[in-house]
Amino acid sequence: MKKIFYFLLPFLISFVGRTQDFTVKNYTVDITLHQEGYFDVIEKYDINFEIPKHGIYRTIQTEYDLVDSTGGHSTRKILIKKVDVPNHKYDVPFDFVQKLQDKMDIKIGDKDITVVGPQHYEISYRVHNALLFENSQIRFYWNIKPEGWQADFHQVNFKVRVPDNVTLNQENSFVYSGDRGTNTLSRDMQLYYTGNEFSGTSKAGFISHPGQSVTVLINLPPGTVQEEKPFWPFWDQFGWIILILIQFFAFFKVWWDFGKDKRVIATTTYFPPDNIDPAMVGFLINDREDNSDLISLLPYWGAKGIIRIQEMPKKGLFGSKDTKIIRLQSLGPDAQPYEMEIFKGLFGDNSNIAGTEVLVSSLKNSFYIKMAEARSQLKEEAQLYYEAKSKKMQGIMYFILVVLAIGLTLTGLFFWGPLAAVAIVISCILLLFVNSYMVKKNAKGNELLSELKGFKRFIKVAEQNRLKMLLQDDPHYFENTLGYALAFGMFDKWSKKFRDLNIPPPDWYTSSSQSHLSMSQFSKSFSSAMSSTKNNMVSSPSSSSSSGGGSSGGGFGGGGGGSW
Repeated sequence: MKKIFYFLLPFLISFVGRTQDFTVKNYTVDITLHQEGYFDVIEKYDINFEIPKHGIYRTIQTEYDLVDSTGGHSTRKILIKKVDVPNHKYDVPFDFVQKLQDKMDIKIGDKDITVVGPQHYEISYRVHNALLFENSQIRFYWNIKPEGWQADFHQVNFKVRVPDNVTLNQENSFVYSGDRGTNTLSRDMQLYYTGNEFSGTSKAGFISHPGQSVTVLINLPPGTVQEEKPFWPFWDQFGWIILILIQFFAFFKVWWDFGKDKRVIATTTYFPPDNIDPAMVGFLINDREDNSDLISLLPYWGAKGIIRIQEMPKKGLFGSKDTKIIRLQSLGPDAQPYEMEIFKGLFGDNSNIAGTEVLVSSLKNSFYIKMAEARSQLKEEAQLYYEAKSKKMQGIMYFILVVLAIGLTLTGLFFWGPLAAVAIVISCILLLFVNSYMVKKNAKGNELLSELKGFKRFIKVAEQNRLKMLLQDDPHYFENTLGYALAFGMFDKWSKKFRDLNIPPPDWYTSSSQSHLSMSQFSKSFSSAMSSTKNNMVSSPSSSSSSGGGSSGGGFGGGGGGSW
């Protein structure tokens, strides 16, 4: 171990040395938000170089992964325009190059000249598409000092101006500082609110180290600023349209040969497939790992005697109902990895004794990580039913589409201008998205899909006489098929067919407020419980809290900088 440490020591010293090549003695950022939906940024740096350097570089992250309150993911691309560095030589990428990258580097300085000691730099730029438009508010969320800077910041000052029709105060304007994810309000800044202006300056002794951020969050009323809409150029008189059409035709040909499923005729069946749980059934019916697929495991486990579900009454006048899940026994040795992931997430180790219980409300803002991992495992296990060569072709097409995006974009820019280049880039991105769905079931998958379609159709059209016969053969027929109906998104339709058949609800579902549930009461209660369960299991930390709903490093404006 000591040998490894001494081997790495020179590299660690070198790394620390690089981070301390310069210090930011004073940093001021001035931001003006315009009603048109963009904002202008001016950054001023008073820097002291410890050793001779050519200058600095400023990196601005332009692509971000966003997570909403239901756990859904989306990608946001911001655009940086009108970059200027007065009194210094600098380099910035072309606009179309910026669209192909997830960051933009501003390189400041002269390769033939070095400087040392105190230096002053000013960087100005305009930011587009970096506001979050929600139903109840518009969020300005910007890392005024991002975590990627390879230097200590000893003084940080900021000023944000918004349109005149907004008054800023401590109820709508917040600052966070420190390590990424810090969601408590900063105590390192002295803040000021003056009409439509929010400003602050760091207190004595403040230092923001590499890896730490200072983030500003302002919640604006709806309608304060306009939402910038993406522009799609319909320029139907030039040759770049032919390139796009050829690209789409070639992709369709590949999809037809490697991605199109064979036509499957539904085989009428009254039962779900043997040894296939409803989560896998939900994936195979639409080729997607939905959250509802995993939630359907709960009634599946209930019917197997593994868990019991109990509806809990409201607490207080303004409280809401809750759901308790009680463990009765462990999963079997043949349980799928995604089953085990959800089960352990709820109850801990699979070997724990029976009686462990969990309230669904306690899963809020924490269990979504388990759900994401289980969705990934479900997708991986489902590959048994898909063509391997289809997956291989999907990977090849990703590479080809990226190469085409670069080559054709440069061609479009050279021959037809920037609008043509943008259109080609968008078409390539669209095909990359569609390519993610280019999966093809194998013979085993098609055989199973035939059964699933037949069973799903039966759930939709089943008549009471047929259901009576099935219940005579198996009194537990309803609860044994309940999870599959939930995975199909047809629980309400399926339970409604059993309301007049004089059967008791499943005994693994109870209500603490009612000793005996009718079938109608069960349907309503269970549907509400599953909806609440899914919302809590997939919810991530909400954007509505007393501190404004933000965190250090959580906004746009990621990136950093260093010296060269």
